[in-house]
Amino acid sequence: MEKKVTIQDIADALDLSRNTVSKALNGKPVPIKTRNAVLNAAIEMGYKGYKLAASSAGTQSQKRFVILSTRLLLNINYYILVLRGMEENLLDYDVDLVQFRITNPASFSKFKHYLSSSKVDGIICMEFFEPEYIAELLELDIALVFLDFPLYNSTLRGRYDIILPESQDVIKNFCMDMIRENNCRTFGFVGDYLHCRSFYERFTGMREALFLSSLPVDLQYSILEDDSMPYDSESLTKVIHSLPALPDCFVAANDSIAINLLKALKNSKISVPKDIRVIGFDNVADSRNCTPPLTSVNVNKSLLGKRIISLLLDRIANPNQSNQIIHIASKVVIRSST
Repeated sequence: MEKKVTIQDIADALDLSRNTVSKALNGKPVPIKTRNAVLNAAIEMGYKGYKLAASSAGTQSQKRFVILSTRLLLNINYYILVLRGMEENLLDYDVDLVQFRITNPASFSKFKHYLSSSKVDGIICMEFFEPEYIAELLELDIALVFLDFPLYNSTLRGRYDIILPESQDVIKNFCMDMIRENNCRTFGFVGDYLHCRSFYERFTGMREALFLSSLPVDLQYSILEDDSMPYDSESLTKVIHSLPALPDCFVAANDSIAINLLKALKNSKISVPKDIRVIGFDNVADSRNCTPPLTSVNVNKSLLGKRIISLLLDRIANPNQSNQIIHIASKVVIRSST
């Protein structure tokens, strides 16, 4: 009798895992090239379930993902690199990517109308921290992935995952190095630490370093105004002049704030790093070109984008799995500001 062809036979012939071949044959998300290779091998090898598999794959429609944001992402270097990583991971998938910018209740209503009239398989939220809108999104039966997340005091229900750069440990370790090696004793945080989860983790990293070093946490050194403050150099100059004292080191919530802080300190005749040290976060291109060049925390932005797509595909394939919070490792890049 002729030997019965199995999924493992196809996997061995293509040097793929059995799980990947099974997904391709059952119409689950795999790269288009992989799916076609599996189906072609199934035909050639006489796999008995080919007709069912081909029918399942043939009836698969193109997936549609929507990116939601409250800002113009293509104007921000950080998000341009994240989007490139997303696009790289979509090259082998049959996915249509649509972007919506939500600026007010009217634009959110238009988006909801789009959802009701179009097939959407997944939503990616980037720079999207509006609690009232997120609450509505979580009520939808659509897979969601968030790049960073607002702070909540209660557990939320819904099918979603969160991905963000690791912030707390990398800032904690940097501050402890500053304490041990540079005798820094006071630290100030600059930015709205309640703006989002990653900002809060950076703030708690600084605070934890002080606690572990038996140093007091004194918020008089911090600039913690909410988002109503623009954190431009002019505003920061005014606030610096009102501080009762300057810390040994400022930890800024991101590079944009840190670069404006450097300008404000220069305006105030305060020398960096002689009089005070400054670290930012994100390692954007401008951090290398400012004066002095800014010590920052490098985030693998392309990897963030790739993982966003893989997380969303996994959430679609496994809708009932537990929600995940994924941290991508970050690394300090030392420059002249410290």
